[in-house]
Amino acid sequence: MIGIVVVTHAGLAHEFLHAAELILGPLKVVAAVSIDHDMSVEVATEELQAALILAGKDGDGTMILTDLFGGTPTNISAEFLQEGVVEILTGVNLPMLIKGVGARVNHDLDGLAELLKDYAQNAIMRPSELLRSVR
Repeated sequence: MIGIVVVTHAGLAHEFLHAAELILGPLKVVAAVSIDHDMSVEVATEELQAALILAGKDGDGTMILTDLFGGTPTNISAEFLQEGVVEILTGVNLPMLIKGVGARVNHDLDGLAELLKDYAQNAIMRPSELLRSVR
């Protein structure tokens, strides 16, 4: 099973996991790394490495979901990028995480990355537009 690691600024990563577990129940081979302003790059890198070991223990690869392209979580994650082993998607959102947890057993790492990229983009909705079309 592909492991998933959510890496964000502040406590957002842990809250994404908490929200996903409220909806799906306990998650296997999923980890969170939250990078605070007082955390050194070295400590953040060590925490991410430990999370990757935990989430990648099945050997099917690991998907890192980060919050912001160009931000520290993505920049630190990029050090671990390895084709077929570790992939990164930025712009993590709850629909992306939930879809990833469910779809990771039926896809390889590259296929999962493509699926989640498209899915997350299409999960952005403007409810007022939907309601106007119903009226």
